[in-house]
Amino acid sequence: MVKPPRYKIVTGLLVIYALFMTLYFGLDLLRSGHALRFWLTAAGELVCIVLAFFALRRRDRLREARRDRIEKES
Repeated sequence: MVKPPRYKIVTGLLVIYALFMTLYFGLDLLRSGHALRFWLTAAGELVCIVLAFFALRRRDRLREARRDRIEKES
């Protein structure tokens, strides 16, 4: 069985966390009339998750390239 890359696992966990927090706290914000705060928070979470995905993917690729370079040298 092929293990998914770490950046996909972390991103998936962040998405699950964001969905949970949106359902747990977000619905209360919408009911109390703070729709703008709800949408800004959701957008901020989404931006952070996307940035984390690309940063972690880049880090994993650099780590793999370094590992390949070391294996070729030895």
